[in-house]
Amino acid sequence: MTGPSRDPYERVKTVLRQEVGFCCPVQGCGSPYLTWHHFDPPWRAEHHHRPEGMIALCRPHADKADNGSFTDDQLRELKREGRSRAALVRGQFDWMRRDLLAVVGGNFYYEQSVIFQIGDIPCIWFDRDEDGYLLLNFRMPTISGQSRAQIERNFWSVSPAVDKVVCPPHGRLIQVVYPNGDKFRAEFFDADSSEILDKKYPPLVQRDWYARVQFPLAVVELWETAAGTSIEFGPKSSRLSGVQMTDGFSSRNGGAAIRLNVNPAQLSMLFPR
Repeated sequence: MTGPSRDPYERVKTVLRQEVGFCCPVQGCGSPYLTWHHFDPPWRAEHHHRPEGMIALCRPHADKADNGSFTDDQLRELKREGRSRAALVRGQFDWMRRDLLAVVGGNFYYEQSVIFQIGDIPCIWFDRDEDGYLLLNFRMPTISGQSRAQIERNFWSVSPAVDKVVCPPHGRLIQVVYPNGDKFRAEFFDADSSEILDKKYPPLVQRDWYARVQFPLAVVELWETAAGTSIEFGPKSSRLSGVQMTDGFSSRNGGAAIRLNVNPAQLSMLFPR
């Protein structure tokens, strides 16, 4: 009989992430790319997933911990004080591509600079750096009155006052859940062929636009829910002001592919300073 995988259950990961404030608690580190170190007892002594004997650390510091850099008492102190030390959780997508397909709320956007805009504020958009690489930008609407996560030119930042931040060491995914139900998820992946997209997103109609893109192709998928509003970009469809959109395609639209018109009071409520 084989023992448990060294990768813990998701509920254990959630506890370990929360207690360190979603970033490595070692002084001066703060990396959001966490892994799971077993220290009391160590994994070599017992294969277990008890949170009280584990700590979330970045991979370099977990490797150092495996080789004795920290005492058990030091690790317990990091567990106790990690969340109070955490400030802004920051990371970066290193996916630098000149050609990129965006899948936002079950709809497809190619060579589309602005995908979603509320009033005069862009919320999901791309720009290019001096080398021509496309960079993702994201601004999250909310009626909570509190600041929310954002992505600026592939750099993302999140306040640790959240329920959940998932950011594996592979660096292609960020997922955030807030206490009021606001949430978003962004993930990059490669699609070697149109069959990959058809399997992941079963088509409702024949996708003639496949002839306009060149495979293999990098893809960024984004979901978002602004709780208490009509704004939802889900895994399979987009819902905005009572309108549902699924399996649509937009390319080279001169303005925003989707624009939601609101009055100034609503705009200031959705984007608190």
